[in-house]
Amino acid sequence: MFESLSTEQLEFIKAIENYKNEKKKLFLSWSEVLNILKNLGYQKVAARPENRQETACSADKPANARPDRLARSIEACKAGMTARTSN
Repeated sequence: MFESLSTEQLEFIKAIENYKNEKKKLFLSWSEVLNILKNLGYQKVAARPENRQETACSADKPANARPDRLARSIEACKAGMTARTSN
């Protein structure tokens, strides 16, 4: 399995595993993952014009478009936050 991974992917996996071992955690929050990425030197860059439509709100997408797993998670979080704040 690992032989098919790139050097970057292996570095990321090692960084995650090292963090989990140091903090004695089985699961990480998205904030922790983001911090690990930043510590590896990654940073957000401006989106290219052709990518702007991909990041548009899901309401702009056709009804038959199937969102990926991350997009579904984000939408579920937004729905949960809306439900909690509307009570």
